[in-house]
Amino acid sequence: ARVVPDDGSTYTVPRTERSVRLLDVDAATAVGGASLHLGRVEVQSQVVGYQRKDTLSSALVGTEGLDLPVQTLPTRAIWYVVPPEVVEAAAIGTPRLAGALHAVEHAAIGILPLFAICDRWDVGGLSTARHPDTGLPTIVVYDAMPGGAGVAELGFTAADRHLAVTRESILGCRCADGCPSCVQSPKCGNGNDHLDKEAAMRLLAAVLGLDPATR
Repeated sequence: ARVVPDDGSTYTVPRTERSVRLLDVDAATAVGGASLHLGRVEVQSQVVGYQRKDTLSSALVGTEGLDLPVQTLPTRAIWYVVPPEVVEAAAIGTPRLAGALHAVEHAAIGILPLFAICDRWDVGGLSTARHPDTGLPTIVVYDAMPGGAGVAELGFTAADRHLAVTRESILGCRCADGCPSCVQSPKCGNGNDHLDKEAAMRLLAAVLGLDPATR
């Protein structure tokens, strides 16, 4: 590593590409209209670059690419699988689905410390409109420790309450489009791009069997 002086006028935010292989299922249950699974996973992540932002305004100053090796983490996770009929009931449309899942992922991780003995930095997540191992919209929340640290198991046990409180936390935030208090994450590898707060509320309502239009 080579270090040079900096005036502190900018800061950097890494951009990370991540994938999760769902290896084994130890337990499964229904949480509203979704299915929840607990098991062993393998997380692969690669830092592909970073953004440089203005310290005072957080405005984007520049983007740089990096060529770094892939890191592999064998760990434990829970993952929600959302069936097509629930997505249809949410009435958010296919173009908004990825943003809804991403926002739910962030909010769920932010709320998880209320139900598990952890900090939000102890867990990671991934969401996708079509996971290769499930073929369906999937949200993964995993222990950020090799082999797991028991957080996934606690999250599985508290799933019903966890998901309901996740929705309440988004509903209770007064921001218009999402902020660090609800759906933005300080550790997002995509720089909090593609977050859809409104669609997330509708999707969670549909999963929990509520009217998506009800606030």
